[in-house]
Amino acid sequence: MILGEVVGRVWSEREVDGLGGARMVLVREPASGAQRVAVDLLDAGTGTTVLVATDEAAAAATGRGCVDAAVVALVAGWDGS
Repeated sequence: MILGEVVGRVWSEREVDGLGGARMVLVREPASGAQRVAVDLLDAGTGTTVLVATDEAAAAATGRGCVDAAVVALVAGWDGS
C-alpha cells in the first residue's frame, strides 16, 4: 500500500470495458514524488491524503481485474516518527 496525496482528477477519452466509467485520480507519493493513476473508490478530493492499494489488493477492492491501483482509505493523519 502507498500513502499519497491526490493532485487531481483524470479523465479518459476511451477506456477498456473493465473500467466501466470508474472515477480516476492522480496520486503523488510524498517521499519520492512519483505519481500514479488510481481508481477512486471514496470520492477523494484534490489535496486529500489517501491510502492506495496496489496490484492484487486493488483488483480485489474494485472487483475489476484490470485495476492495479485503487484509493481505499482517506487518511486523517499519521505519526511520521
